[in-house]
Amino acid sequence: MKILLATYWYLPHVGGVSTYVDNMQRSLQSLGHSVDVLAHHPDMQHYYMPNNGRSLKKTKIKDVVYEKVLRFYDQQLPLVDDWIRWREIERYSYETAVTVFGLDYDLILTQDIVSTRALWRVKPNHVPLIATIHGCLALEYLVSGEVSGRGSLAWKYAAAEEYYGAVSSDATIVPTAWLKGVLTRDFGIAQDRLTVIPYGMDIDQFLRQVRRAPALHRPHGKKLIVCPARLVPVKGHKHLLDALGRLRTERGDWVCWLMGDGPERGALEQQSRSLGLQDHVVFLGGRNDVPSLLNQADIFVLPSVQDNHPFAVMEAQVLGKALVVSDAGGIPEMVAHGKTGLVAQAGSADELHSHLRHLLADDDHRRVLGRAARKWALDQWSVQTMIDRTLAVYARHVGDMR
Repeated sequence: MKILLATYWYLPHVGGVSTYVDNMQRSLQSLGHSVDVLAHHPDMQHYYMPNNGRSLKKTKIKDVVYEKVLRFYDQQLPLVDDWIRWREIERYSYETAVTVFGLDYDLILTQDIVSTRALWRVKPNHVPLIATIHGCLALEYLVSGEVSGRGSLAWKYAAAEEYYGAVSSDATIVPTAWLKGVLTRDFGIAQDRLTVIPYGMDIDQFLRQVRRAPALHRPHGKKLIVCPARLVPVKGHKHLLDALGRLRTERGDWVCWLMGDGPERGALEQQSRSLGLQDHVVFLGGRNDVPSLLNQADIFVLPSVQDNHPFAVMEAQVLGKALVVSDAGGIPEMVAHGKTGLVAQAGSADELHSHLRHLLADDDHRRVLGRAARKWALDQWSVQTMIDRTLAVYARHVGDMR
């Protein structure tokens, strides 16, 4: 069977979509299927197929789309703001690009609302399209401030984008019950359109990455806290830094590595300096050795104010780390407070501080939570379980794929 895995986002990147696409591609190929991947190039100036080297310069399409879309809005809907116009240009450009690459496939698997809506509009009618939605962009826009409120025109556009991204498919998969609830409650998606299939991970491959020698070693005599997450508002780093600022005044036997990069880096570095955390918080930027760095940690922390089913939590659990996480999104479906980790209210620096202080002080409890997290992970996060359940959804539309 010839299959297209498509996403609007760029690949590869540090994040769940990239890992999910890698897992699905390898698994489908191992069953004998031919799999192409279509995505933005990391430079965001090209659309490309990383598996076969095909590439298309974005400006060849976007320049034409840009002119036509702006002319339409200027003439027909002049009050629509630039943010909506930009999103329309991006979607139409992606939609046009996929037709240039060609859609001679037996099955199309999209990975976000933009690619889902775009491909649904241009694919041949006989080709099934199965969507996997990895998060809720509309809610992220509220957190980041891109959308000012639920009464704004931008919110109405974002809500429509969520709706059509979830229903423009023959079936839609989501990784958490939380996301299913959001899509049904807030955006009017029928429950029976959505199938919950939690992520899985290739544990053996991950452990091979862990065994690679790290380029950086933990400081001697310090307990190590790690936070691997993009530096964007939804990940809640500002609340973590506030918690660490309080922790600094109580004990100095720790250091925190922030692994990841993003538009918030400058503001977060300034916040860190203002809290006197120069000797305690290290901004490592983007890394290609995250597994081996994570393996050195005493405590894993993820302070998200919105999240879905973060792979970083799964990886920390596999390594038997004590977790401090927020209750954002689907994270409480992954971590049981007091059993496999400690869970703080999203946005609460006070609770983050309390949990971190406790785990730094109580070595025995830290180890107990880590062992319980590892047992949970080995029971829950098998990539084969995810693949089997996902293939069952595909089979309802294309027949047995094994």
